[in-house]
Amino acid sequence: MSLRRGIPSLTALQAFEASARHQSFSKAAAELQQTHGAVCKKVNELEASLGVRLFDRVSQRLMLTESGAEYARRIRVHLEQIRQDTRAIAAHRDCPMLRIAVGLTFGAQWLVPRLPRFHDAHPNIQLRLMGRDQPTYFQDLNFDAAIHFEQSPLPGLAGKVLIADDEIWMVAAPQFLAQAAEIDVAALPWIHTRDLPAAWMAWSESVEQTRIAHQGSDHFFDFFIMAIHAAVAGLGLALLPRILIERELLGGQLMRVGNYSAINAEKTYFLYPEQKREWTPLVTFATWLDAEIALYRNQRDRADDERPIAGIA
Repeated sequence: MSLRRGIPSLTALQAFEASARHQSFSKAAAELQQTHGAVCKKVNELEASLGVRLFDRVSQRLMLTESGAEYARRIRVHLEQIRQDTRAIAAHRDCPMLRIAVGLTFGAQWLVPRLPRFHDAHPNIQLRLMGRDQPTYFQDLNFDAAIHFEQSPLPGLAGKVLIADDEIWMVAAPQFLAQAAEIDVAALPWIHTRDLPAAWMAWSESVEQTRIAHQGSDHFFDFFIMAIHAAVAGLGLALLPRILIERELLGGQLMRVGNYSAINAEKTYFLYPEQKREWTPLVTFATWLDAEIALYRNQRDRADDERPIAGIA
């Protein structure tokens, strides 16, 4: 038996692993539904091709050599992985997996809380959400689709805009506002996020012709999810995309401060490779996503009529 690309044949490895486990060619042959002679021949050929003795034949018994025992242990792991991969790909026919790349905060704050409705409606589709905050994740096409946030879509991909009218709001925790004698924005701590580096400058320029001199402390965070938790914890005022904080607003963990709003320059896109456009699981998810966006807009607009706003001194 020759080694193709340095790898023995699968049948030879199966014969060896079964023989090692049973310490018997006969029992291995019965398990593999082969003849004793066929199993013995495959193991002998494997030993010859490796140049290593795997068994000692002692009084008509098989005894693993030290090398044979180590090789059997390693081969057993790989054969089990092949079995698992085979079962998984067979199951994939009836329950396909849809891999979605999504920003960490949007995934945690907006998408995941809505997924029970998707799984109830489509139990035959598995979703795998992969948190990504950089636009390079489609270079190797390891994902079937992405919910992407940018001023323009990624080049070379099909898709559509989900949300183009999201707003940046100033928010804070009610307990934080209750501690302030008056809401003097310039004198209170500000929460900054990496993805909105100019948000506070834009706010100050909307109030006066020149930038307001900030007298309070500053807190800086890379991810929106960190800034949201910081605001809920009462660290200060935050300027955040409304779509990411709707749950906190509805639950009373955050409160809008003043009437300031600015259109979020980053649109929310649903993108995918052109060749997957007609793939049924993708079409199903895209249709569900459209319905959830419509429901979100409806609930958001109704909440505006009842939402309290803290005044600014």
